[in-house]
Amino acid sequence: MARKSRKQTFSETEAVSLDAVPFINTVPQIPTAAYGRLSVEEEADGQSRENQIALLQDFIEHQSDLKLAGTYFDNGYTGTNFKRPDFIRLMDDVRQKKIGCIVVKDLSRFGRNMLEASYYIEKVFPFLGVRLIAVTDHFDSSRKSDMESISVPLRNLVNELYAKDISRKIWSSLQKKKKDGFAAGNSAPYGYIRNPITKRNEIDPETAFYVQLIFMWAQLGVSMNEIANRLQLLGAPTPRERLHQLGIHRKTWEWIWRPTAVRNILENQTYVGDTVSNKTTQALFAGQSKRLVPADEWIITPNTHPAIIPRDDFEAVQEQIKRSQQHYREGREATASINKKLKDELPEMVFCADCGARMEFDRFPHGATEEKKVCYYICKGRDLDCACLGHQITANLLQMLVMDQVHQYLLYLCDRESIADQVQGTVNLQGSVAEANSRYLKINAKVQELADKRRKLYEDYVAGVLEFTEYQEIRATYTAEYDRCRGSLEQALQERKDAEARVKEFKDKMEKFRKYLDVRTFDAELVRALVERIEIGRDRHIHLVFKFSIPAPLTEEAIE
Repeated sequence: MARKSRKQTFSETEAVSLDAVPFINTVPQIPTAAYGRLSVEEEADGQSRENQIALLQDFIEHQSDLKLAGTYFDNGYTGTNFKRPDFIRLMDDVRQKKIGCIVVKDLSRFGRNMLEASYYIEKVFPFLGVRLIAVTDHFDSSRKSDMESISVPLRNLVNELYAKDISRKIWSSLQKKKKDGFAAGNSAPYGYIRNPITKRNEIDPETAFYVQLIFMWAQLGVSMNEIANRLQLLGAPTPRERLHQLGIHRKTWEWIWRPTAVRNILENQTYVGDTVSNKTTQALFAGQSKRLVPADEWIITPNTHPAIIPRDDFEAVQEQIKRSQQHYREGREATASINKKLKDELPEMVFCADCGARMEFDRFPHGATEEKKVCYYICKGRDLDCACLGHQITANLLQMLVMDQVHQYLLYLCDRESIADQVQGTVNLQGSVAEANSRYLKINAKVQELADKRRKLYEDYVAGVLEFTEYQEIRATYTAEYDRCRGSLEQALQERKDAEARVKEFKDKMEKFRKYLDVRTFDAELVRALVERIEIGRDRHIHLVFKFSIPAPLTEEAIE
């Protein structure tokens, strides 16, 4: 097309040379991504990242409608799923309209999962307006014949079957290596170095001494936390730090010895000369993702490399760890049992009167028996500058003081001899019921009267006493008054129901709480039923906020 354009621009009789005229491409160019992928196995087989990228870039350069906008490559990632860093980055650029075409070497580089690959090709890319080109497969999604061809799903199926076959072979090979005692991976446990040729563990003279120290201290009864502190003081390189020194691991955070690292070393059977493998497994061909394997299914091959720790010492440490774990579990169970008995009887009800923060329930000392533990509430403040920070009160004292106030409240509410003024509140409530009932009856009588008037009015009209116009005018007046009274009647009925409900509620509460008048011991259920919150000041002053208040006497003006 380009050469034809030149002929149309310049005639053969002109003296200007066609080779001297600069070519201007008028075809709009699509921003194109070159995407490549290599799995770990393919890289081991000698396939090259550079060759794949060079092929893609060369193809794009020779297409007049394509322009290279970026190169994306996932090295060491399987094609059986699309959770690959550069593929995800590529799709982000596609959604942002930075990429309009994707070029891959072949469809297997795009993906080896038939369902997902077909979904992208047939659904996602057409929806996003993206073109896909597979160079060696001669596939271009812009050609209708390619999209309708049965060869595309067949290629995707073959690619998936190939991936499963490779996965099965690799899995079988790894299982054999595990049984033969060859350690998996490139890194060896702390204290060893992995020989890249024999794939066996060899003693690391820089760190094996620290492994021996760890086991010696453990046999002497030193805690794992203390062992970690000693290693830190000695300047011993941590396991990750040693991997970084060997060029296997990059530094991502500060290197600090922690008890978990010490535990991992103490529980690792590798140090007696055995190779322990199959702790994790993965079988992509069977649809199994990476998972942990139970200890009884581990593959242990004895005496495959030099030992750092004598077997007797290792087994003695394991017994010691088991006893420690059993003691820890028993202690936790005992503490949980004690905490269950000494539970918080006022959950989320106790607050600091000074800063408003909820006071926390705690037990001290934490390792003591039930008889020696003291439960208390402590204010930890809203911030470190709170003047009330740290003020506390024991749970027993608080329960006693709360029950005193609750008992006084019940006496004030229910005592028949000293409740005369409060009874007036009940009388007032009952008076409100009578008033509401009286108002209802009056309005109801008015409604009946209006109904009778409308009926009498109709009789007068039928008898000829009233003209039709007069009848309509008077009837309209009666009807408006009738409707207004009906609305008032419904309102009065609701008021009567509300007044009756208030009286019933008050009487029910009186009846419910009378039985607690003689109760002096702490009753958590009673307190939670009556009290909304408990506020405690630094001066031990206690204020209770009750859930409901005693009804106040009504004045005569309010009744009228």
